[in-house]
Amino acid sequence: MKCPVCGAVYRPLSPPSSTCRRCKTDLSDLIRLHDQAIWHHRQALSLFSQGRHSEAVAYNNNAIALHYSNANFHALAGKLWALQGEFKKAISEWQQALKLDPQNDVASNCLQMIQLMS
Repeated sequence: MKCPVCGAVYRPLSPPSSTCRRCKTDLSDLIRLHDQAIWHHRQALSLFSQGRHSEAVAYNNNAIALHYSNANFHALAGKLWALQGEFKKAISEWQQALKLDPQNDVASNCLQMIQLMS
């Protein structure tokens, strides 16, 4: 996560601080949104592993809405779209994941499988 003011990468320090280490901007609201997004994504992963895909979609969509620039959220969205037979949407999500993180293994592997199948 980056500071929206100066662009510095936020890294929790010891002792914990909610201010940017570079410009001292209060990041507590941003950190709270990030933590909520991670919670929603973890719920989605849990539901996905239980085969409760429609519920997983809702939680993962919430995660994306809170923190759009997380590649893992888009990679999971791609899997969920693929399970619903929506392959164009799945491919779009995996491509978005790779734009955000070119090293995202899930998105890369899923796109390779789609290419092999077609």
